[in-house]
Amino acid sequence: MTNWHVRSYDTTDHTATVRLLEEVRSDAEGPSFDLTDTVLALREDTPAVVAVTPDQFVGVAVAKYERGHAQVLALAIAPAWRYRGIGSALLQALENQLLHAGHRRITTLLAPGQFGELAFRNRGFSKTGLTLYEKYEPLRPADVTTVERWGGTLLTAAEWHGLAGMADGKRLVEQRLLLPIKENELAETYGVVTPTAMLLFGPPGTGKTSFARAVAARLEWPFVELLPSRLVAAGGGNLAAELRTAITELMQVERVVVFIDEVDEIAQSRDAVGPESQSVVNELLKAIPQFRSAPGRLLICATNSIAALDPAFIRPGRFDLVLPVGPPDAPGRRLLLDRFLERIDNKQVDIEPVVAATELFTPADLAATVQRAVAAAFHRAVDRGERLPVTTDDLLAAARSSRPTISSEELERFRADAKIFTRS
Repeated sequence: MTNWHVRSYDTTDHTATVRLLEEVRSDAEGPSFDLTDTVLALREDTPAVVAVTPDQFVGVAVAKYERGHAQVLALAIAPAWRYRGIGSALLQALENQLLHAGHRRITTLLAPGQFGELAFRNRGFSKTGLTLYEKYEPLRPADVTTVERWGGTLLTAAEWHGLAGMADGKRLVEQRLLLPIKENELAETYGVVTPTAMLLFGPPGTGKTSFARAVAARLEWPFVELLPSRLVAAGGGNLAAELRTAITELMQVERVVVFIDEVDEIAQSRDAVGPESQSVVNELLKAIPQFRSAPGRLLICATNSIAALDPAFIRPGRFDLVLPVGPPDAPGRRLLLDRFLERIDNKQVDIEPVVAATELFTPADLAATVQRAVAAAFHRAVDRGERLPVTTDDLLAAARSSRPTISSEELERFRADAKIFTRS
């Protein structure tokens, strides 16, 4: 857990800021910037953020804007606090200020190998010349308020790269969704239609939300999750009206992924629900064509029970992709276990017996199993007074004491649904 946080610059920070800027300029690894320009900019109420601990001033980022674009003037972090993610956090906060000020194009000047280069790369800046780094924000300044109003966020590429155990789904997204966008003109000559609506189905805990977030991260579009409970509260109990308002406003955003989880709760068969629920289903049915008619928007719905959905909601022509998301197979479990264990240095683990012992385990089940195993190893180390490794036996014991989220009966129902409903 970090003991630092990022906040907006205040005039009372001036002395500490100048002191830090002077300190890092004298450091051989420090950044290169014009101290005079930076200090003058701070006096003009320019966008700036700082990183602080309860008793230290550890970082600052300063920008200015003119003639339609913004420039990061300085990114400075105290030497003892580098390589902890502070630079990326400062840039993220600074970008937010610049977006709210109406600036989408952000540049900076870096010397080759200069400190801070990694932070700019992590935030999506790309090298456009010998020393010029630039980022074109995926979100228009005018869209920031709308996305924030509905609880949306911009995700990093790490969400996509960190998605383990879903190789087939990721490959399908690359081919069906990303490639037509990247090769738009060629796709149009072949009449390829880019998917605008996707339905994910599968048992609880299999990673449907993580998959939806990863898709948004890969597209570099803002991700907005519409929670039925929040819509009901915001709409004074009128879910259909609030859903209509949300969709109408979000359709004005230039690019966006809208995600509705557990859609079976609000889109059940109209024969089995009352008039209020029927109106919600009708609003969802109206929303899908809106996404189809507006490039740059993607609707993703997820359900634990696809068979319970209104038949009109899932008939051909509604969703371009209907994808099953089940428990990971053996290669997927191996990849997930490796990912969960990679942070543990002191271990003696043969992963194959653990993979075999965790059939039906969801990603959440596997994460919990690893936590039980490392807790057992930790307590053993405390009892014996020595650093003992996490072992294969620890993991196998944790797996035996765990009950998979998905039962054999649920898995059979899921496989039967997959044969009936999958469209890719």
